[in-house]
Amino acid sequence: MGVFPENPCEFAVEFIRRMRNHPDIIQIPSPRQVLSIPKLILSRYYRKGSITPNDFIEISTVTSFPDNQTLAKDMAFEILFPNYKKDLIKSFFIEKDDGFEDELANSGIKSEFDQLQDLIDEIELSKSFDTDMIQQLEEFMEELNQKRNEEPYKSALNLFNDNSELYKEEITSFEKLLEEAKNRMLQKINSLDPKDLKDGTNLGLNDLIQERTLREWERITSKALNNQNIEEDLNKLLSSGSLEDLLQSMKFLKDTNAISKEKFENLKNELYNKINNLDQLFQASKQLGETPKFNQDEILNNSIKRASFEHNFNLANSLDQFYGTNLRSSLLDKFDQQSENSQMFLSLENLTKTAFANKSWNSLFKQVLKNAIDDAMSQNKKFEAFKSLTHNLQQLMNSCQNIHCSQKMAQNIPNLTSLTLESCETPYQLRNATEFLRKIGLNPESDDIKKFGKKLDMPEDQIFELIEPTYQLLKKLVENKNADFQRLSNLMNQIQDQLNYERIKELTASALASDNRDALGALGNFNLSDALKSAQQIGGQEGENKMISCLSAGSGENLLKQWFIHRKNLTETTKQKVKELAKKMLIELGIYYSRARLGSSTTGPIPINIVRPYSIGDDFENIDLEETINNILEKGKKLDHIKYDDFFVFETAKGLRTACFELDISGSMTGDKLAYMSICVTMLCYGMRKDEIGITFFESNTHVLKELHQKIDLEKLADDLLSVTARGGTRLQSAIEWANKQFKEHSNSREKLNVLFTDAEIFDLKEVLQEFRKMRSLGVDFILICPEASYNLNEAKKMVKVAGGQLLTIKDWNEFPKLISEIIKSRF
Repeated sequence: MGVFPENPCEFAVEFIRRMRNHPDIIQIPSPRQVLSIPKLILSRYYRKGSITPNDFIEISTVTSFPDNQTLAKDMAFEILFPNYKKDLIKSFFIEKDDGFEDELANSGIKSEFDQLQDLIDEIELSKSFDTDMIQQLEEFMEELNQKRNEEPYKSALNLFNDNSELYKEEITSFEKLLEEAKNRMLQKINSLDPKDLKDGTNLGLNDLIQERTLREWERITSKALNNQNIEEDLNKLLSSGSLEDLLQSMKFLKDTNAISKEKFENLKNELYNKINNLDQLFQASKQLGETPKFNQDEILNNSIKRASFEHNFNLANSLDQFYGTNLRSSLLDKFDQQSENSQMFLSLENLTKTAFANKSWNSLFKQVLKNAIDDAMSQNKKFEAFKSLTHNLQQLMNSCQNIHCSQKMAQNIPNLTSLTLESCETPYQLRNATEFLRKIGLNPESDDIKKFGKKLDMPEDQIFELIEPTYQLLKKLVENKNADFQRLSNLMNQIQDQLNYERIKELTASALASDNRDALGALGNFNLSDALKSAQQIGGQEGENKMISCLSAGSGENLLKQWFIHRKNLTETTKQKVKELAKKMLIELGIYYSRARLGSSTTGPIPINIVRPYSIGDDFENIDLEETINNILEKGKKLDHIKYDDFFVFETAKGLRTACFELDISGSMTGDKLAYMSICVTMLCYGMRKDEIGITFFESNTHVLKELHQKIDLEKLADDLLSVTARGGTRLQSAIEWANKQFKEHSNSREKLNVLFTDAEIFDLKEVLQEFRKMRSLGVDFILICPEASYNLNEAKKMVKVAGGQLLTIKDWNEFPKLISEIIKSRF
């Protein structure tokens, strides 16, 4: 080998080429790094007089971007040691030619690169080889190979990783080999394993180990291997109360065969009175590879006193599974016995996590459920407490991994459902509880609804509505004007399968005749196109206008959903009228959500004209070079003496918030999805109107709604949002490219946030990942939001990994504005 382990110039070119082609690369390396690597290698050579592979690896790492440094270290090692754990799979594939050599040739640095290569060639030629040393090493290796399996040389070689270390240490005789082995053994004392202790015995180092070690198990095992009496040492260890040292000593004595089986069994029997709880029993079993004899009653009683139910059960579970004990049943029996005589705190969650088909578990569950019911009965709002308890038990039943325990929970849900209804104190509470139970998939018994409804003096028609709502009931309520908007809307949603166009037309006629505006609003919010069509056919233009004027009833969110679902079925004149109303509702909702959720603040550090010494964690881009150089010159410091606090950085002050949002409107993005997305965009534009915010929709194409520096009118924004249609596939590259351009050219804040919403089914993922690497290099905080019901997890993880961000999922669309507002508040 010459002066350099590898030609620095060739190494640099190969290193950069491999880095640029690697799929896990975060930031693409610059061609200028090809010059930096050999320059630093030469600089280190002139300073040290020698160069090692470690220097190559270290320089390759520090010249790489921080996000690439772990990969750079592995890549440099792979180039220097190509046969170490060689990746055979890669050899089946031809690496792609990314044109890096052409880029290097055309970059204007080739002449400087050639000069470096000439200098390296001169150094290699001027350095002579120590051929005598190489000859001695080769002769010794031949002699060693003949005695490699003989002691003490075999044990000495165990302390070396491979023959390359013999060359590195220039070992040319058996004396040097044994001396180096002794030194290595001394360095390992206090962290020796059983194999090391056996090697130490073969090398005659037992006295040295016993003299220098601080570990009782190393000293005792070394004495036993040297045929010294260890009875006194073991007695001291047994009387000391240090169970950990005793177990470790037993493990070492067993693994080295330093004592007879009979003596080891006697030592194991001594553990009977030393193990006092499940933690100690588990530790002993783990160290010895088997369970020693133990006093089960004493161990279980002590464990219950000192640790939680869940902790003890998990230990018992591990011991049962790995070492064949039967502790779970006994532990549950103990808990059941003690729970009758003490106020033990157990929860339904605890019992679900420790589910076990056992009579005592059933008894504990019954008792804990009774305590939960008693607690719910003592609450001010009993029906809310019972709703929560019923829902909680249902979720625990679904998540319980033990079928027997899950069935036991299911058997108690009907009773809880009945208690939930019984706890209601007003007709409103009974209606609320019934609707909630049905929403989570639990159907209360009709007899219970009737029984508790009568108890609360609820009218029969309202009780019948809760039990089995019908079209005839709805028609009667509309005709008699006996229900408000919300009640009618709830009833329509319950019997939606019974409402066809003819029945909607009949209800519309009745509502127009009786001037029932609540009913007209409920019909329009249930099926916009059918309601408007019916109103026009029955009352002409006047009937249609009356229907439109009633659409503002309710929260407004449902109207927006209906708009996005039915707008294509409306005539142009009608569509324009409804759109104006929807626009008004959208702006009002956006402002309401903004005030309720976002609040207002300005953040993001921007430099001001004050400097201070650099502290760890400061952004290096804030370093004031002029002040730093003046400070170093005034102190007269050499380069080797410069510290962090010799650098000066700008102080920062609070600035604007900067955020870009890319929202997926491809394919399935219709109805409620578009409605809540529109509300969210309006909320952001209003709530962050004093900040920098950019928003774009994307599908096959990109639709920019607002750029960072752009001031926007809410009227125009709402109009654009209501005109958006879901279409096309999912091409993301141009949207992320747009975001990068916004951050780079129009952002005045140092705190940048990018939020992407998509199902991660991306057609142009390869190009998108390149854009994410650029985004990460700009220091942008990245969050990916995906719909929980359906998204591509693998591609989502790739995007988050490359962008260095976080993945969040959303279950219900009505939670979308809330989630976005929480992200904004947590990041700024």
